[in-house]
Amino acid sequence: MITGCHLKAKKAKIYHDNILQSVQDVIDASLDYGDAIQSHDKNRAATGYTHYSQLVNNAITKIRTTGDFEGDTSFQHYSLEMLGFYKTSLEQNFRPLLDSLQQEGFSEKEGQKADSLYSAMTMMESQYWERFNWAERKFSKQYEIEKVEK
Repeated sequence: MITGCHLKAKKAKIYHDNILQSVQDVIDASLDYGDAIQSHDKNRAATGYTHYSQLVNNAITKIRTTGDFEGDTSFQHYSLEMLGFYKTSLEQNFRPLLDSLQQEGFSEKEGQKADSLYSAMTMMESQYWERFNWAERKFSKQYEIEKVEK
């Protein structure tokens, strides 16, 4: 019985770490994306968009492919919810702005729009982070992954 519980905790830790790493990569890259958008340079912003969008889509695919953990969908659900927020923000807000740019440098109005969009995204992401962090803590506690040897 103890071995079975320990094995489940090890499997839970592997699952947890894989999901957490995918999400963490997206969160970490958010600042680089913000720098690219706020550079007000069309090429840098477009390159940043492409890289960040691919990173978000790859994370979504990886987490969907990983599936749930033995029927428990909460950690997966909140991970996908947060990543879906980034995907939607990119596709519905930033893509139209980048597609509308006529010059290499942003006009003053385009720069203000880019800054406003990025600011709005960072303000909204905190609610998704809170939900994701709640699910991560719940999963960790439920499967006692902190007790698993590293």
